[in-house]
Amino acid sequence: MAGNDATRLGELRAQIDAVDESVHRLLMQRASVIDELIRVKGAARGGAAFRPAREADMMRRLAARHSGPLPLTALEHLWREIISTFTALQAPFEVFVSAGPDMVAAVEAARFTVGFSVPMTVLPDAASVVARIEEGGDRLGIVLLSETGTDWWAAMDGARVVAKLPFFEAETRQAGTPALVISPALADPTPFEVECFVLTGGPDELLPGGAELLAATKTSRLIALPAGAERPAGLDMRPAGGYAAPLTAKG
Repeated sequence: MAGNDATRLGELRAQIDAVDESVHRLLMQRASVIDELIRVKGAARGGAAFRPAREADMMRRLAARHSGPLPLTALEHLWREIISTFTALQAPFEVFVSAGPDMVAAVEAARFTVGFSVPMTVLPDAASVVARIEEGGDRLGIVLLSETGTDWWAAMDGARVVAKLPFFEAETRQAGTPALVISPALADPTPFEVECFVLTGGPDELLPGGAELLAATKTSRLIALPAGAERPAGLDMRPAGGYAAPLTAKG
């Protein structure tokens, strides 16, 4: 290696070390802010401490300012690891995942979304996940939309859909199997951009205009509608939560 090249290589490595140190210091600073946030908020909250609308807003701002060769989905995973870890510092929570039709895909979706510092339990099916979420507390459930052996969505009472995965939709992304995140009642609920409903009875072709069929059995269906969309009279539609509209992204 020529002398000039070796010198330049050393300079670049020093820059990387400086950036790494800055990132670490900022993360420690974020932890200090979270510590203060915990003191200010105290224990005065009811319901699960998740903020899906705020997370969606953060993800959109992340996508808007992102540039360069780093894949956006890789950055998303790093960012979600940070968000989940700091959320757990405020209020420890656990995740329940349905093994369903593809346990590997379900676990990938969970770990990509909530990271590796949050306790995770794999359950045999979606009905078991719903049952654990119905118990309340700080917990999330993740169910693949391909799991339709039973109408698990019909068993949701206090549980609600709070997010749809993946949020960044890209053709070649990892952990891209469609899934729903369900949660007990949120401490700080905000209006959803897309609303979910359990639709009981009626033929398959009888759906509200603009509805997306998320999952179905012979007895009921889980559908999604843009917030505020007209709901035809005569359909047995029960609210089941909702989510932020996913964003199409590159990479």
